[in-house]
Amino acid sequence: MSDEPKRRAVRAGAVAKATKAELDDLGVSPDGNAAAAAAMRLAKIMDSRTDPKEVAAAARELRQAMNTARGLAVPKDRGDKIDELAARRPRNTA
Repeated sequence: MSDEPKRRAVRAGAVAKATKAELDDLGVSPDGNAAAAAAMRLAKIMDSRTDPKEVAAAARELRQAMNTARGLAVPKDRGDKIDELAARRPRNTA
């Protein structure tokens, strides 16, 4: 028998899908950002594990990695309610 530890398969599920969607929205790519890559790996671990202690540990680390990724993201100008109302106002130029 081999002395190497068994590797557990990791799969992408709901947590990985949600993490990827948020990273895409932030404009942070896992290919060029270590925090984003770690977040994706941790999300896959959360999707793959059944032991509550492992899932909780991965969730804590995922939260930290996502906070770091959010801090590195370029802020988006999403406007506010005033901008939304102004855009709906008809233009009366008489």
